[in-house]
Amino acid sequence: MTPKTAIVRICLFWFLCCSAPLSSVPVVAAVDSGSDEACDAPDDVNEYPPPPKSCRLLLSPRPSSSQDIDDDGDRKYGIYSAVTIPKNHPLTPLGGDLVLHLIDVSTTSDEHKTSANAENTVQLQKWKKYGYIQEAATSGHGGNYEGLGDIWTVLPGISMLGASRQQKQGRPNIWASIPENDEASHPRHQSALAGSFALHYNLTHQVTIPGGLEGGDEVLVDRSGWHRKRALMLNSDDTAVNDGSSNNNSKDDTTMSIDHLFSHGTCLDNIYPGKSSNGHGRGALASRLIPSGSIVAPVPVLPLPRDELKFLRLKEWKKVTSFRKRLLKETAGGKSDGDGDVTEDELPLPPDMDWRQQLMLNYCYGHAQSSVLLFPYGVFVNYINHAPSTSESSDGPVANVKLQWSERLMNTTTKLDVRSLTPSQLWEQSTPPEGLILELVALKDIKPDEEILLDYGSIWSEAWKEHSDQYPESILKLADDHTLVEKEYSPAYIMDDVVTNLRTVEEQTQFPYPENVFTACFYRYDTEATTKSDTVNKGKTEATPWKMSLGLFDMTNLRPCKVISREPANDRFATPQQLKQQGQQPPQGKMLYTAIIQNRPGLPANERIPKGTKHIVSGIPRGAFRFVDRPYASDIHLDGAFRHNIGVDEAGIYPEVWLDLKSE
Repeated sequence: MTPKTAIVRICLFWFLCCSAPLSSVPVVAAVDSGSDEACDAPDDVNEYPPPPKSCRLLLSPRPSSSQDIDDDGDRKYGIYSAVTIPKNHPLTPLGGDLVLHLIDVSTTSDEHKTSANAENTVQLQKWKKYGYIQEAATSGHGGNYEGLGDIWTVLPGISMLGASRQQKQGRPNIWASIPENDEASHPRHQSALAGSFALHYNLTHQVTIPGGLEGGDEVLVDRSGWHRKRALMLNSDDTAVNDGSSNNNSKDDTTMSIDHLFSHGTCLDNIYPGKSSNGHGRGALASRLIPSGSIVAPVPVLPLPRDELKFLRLKEWKKVTSFRKRLLKETAGGKSDGDGDVTEDELPLPPDMDWRQQLMLNYCYGHAQSSVLLFPYGVFVNYINHAPSTSESSDGPVANVKLQWSERLMNTTTKLDVRSLTPSQLWEQSTPPEGLILELVALKDIKPDEEILLDYGSIWSEAWKEHSDQYPESILKLADDHTLVEKEYSPAYIMDDVVTNLRTVEEQTQFPYPENVFTACFYRYDTEATTKSDTVNKGKTEATPWKMSLGLFDMTNLRPCKVISREPANDRFATPQQLKQQGQQPPQGKMLYTAIIQNRPGLPANERIPKGTKHIVSGIPRGAFRFVDRPYASDIHLDGAFRHNIGVDEAGIYPEVWLDLKSE
């Protein structure tokens, strides 16, 4: 049989079996849930409907030439716009993604085992090296004060998934603002969910490239602080950059045809973040009708050893080190399994101490018989809540999506299928294995604005039932030096809403703020400030007026400060009497503050106020102050907060070679 004859027979069989004219079969054929197996498409035909024509953003394999010039390593997939998005418009108009923080990931003090947590975060350090994780102190997305050690920021969605700026273009084309922060109507004194989800959310990206994004353009994220270094680009119509970079997208390597995107890509905006209709706080909702059998969203995942999400707080390591040294002294000369002397790393924790678990664990997929976790970083997929596959009641919510491997996307770029590697071989890879992509598939027709729900598995369900049955005793306790009576706790964002006039340090001796918060100011300091004419130096005291500047309200400029006085916010250049003479009334209720500015952890040397120097700033408006939760005080640090990975044991997606904890 000739190849031509074979093709004719296949086409004839397809025509007779499916009773449809060949001209009506789309390039990407949809699955008919009621068809016979004989009518299923051949293996080389995509089984899923093409992305909807209303899709704005798509994930697609990147050209190899684009992969070669990415700043942060080889990005195999890219985010592409299918429509024109003007400058200063949001990339995702219906909302932004959540923000996670890894607490005390590594420590910098030499007095107590500097590599304590760092030795257990080898893979996470690779993620950071290749741009999947950023330092909270420099990312500008908050979290700086969540702990006393190093805080790393995890930004799933656009920030992790997109490629960074490219050499030919010289700049990113989107920028993310400060995320929102609240408890999603699940405060610790009312909900067993408290502390089990990200408090920071709605990290929304805006287009910054002059001329905007055009259909087919690749979305390039800012991982190097490009916009922060050139803040003028955010607030002007600049058409030139002094570093010589081009302001127009390079069309050679960053643009694809729309037809190519819709035939090879997967839609990223079938879902959007919103209020859960099932009482879960925040959730993922359908942005359009999603037919049964369609791809709801691609779910790229990064593998991670389960042990890397265990951690201890900075001060706890001191106690551990002291305990282990004492234990070593008592068991001097002991052996470990006959392989040599007992080392400090092999010793247990003190009897009254357990490992903590990073909040990130709650967002990872996992299998009870595997040490491998999979962290999903697709757009908005981490908002998806749990529902069982079947409900005991007729009106109860049930899962409407399932997880499976995206063989089509993985086969386009991946030379080595990392699912064939053992866990130890996975961790030996020099770069994070990016080519793993799952996909969420609709189990039924999903209506617009309907909540997307995934079955987290029976093991997760049992763990959640045990936790919720024990609430509130399981959750209303806060350890360390910040033990709080329930009624005394008030989240920082609530304090910002209700406190109009700030109290001075002296006033707080009689009317203190809740113990869990302190005040901070948006203020930029540099070592040249002491030489400026408007700065008064008297010995170890510096005094200077507060000034507004472009880029000032970036989280990297939020520093601890103490209010020492306040005065009515009259015109900065006129007294109340002069204003009345001019027929103007002094502003009512507005105050300006004088405060002592302090350093925050992680500041570069040129932004640190010299030790022993009191830096006083006057004329600070209320809008430049923020209340901030003290380290380990927010809900995510509740000792009893729920921690458990999303179970995919029954989903059948873990290869046998990953089941390294399986009992013989």
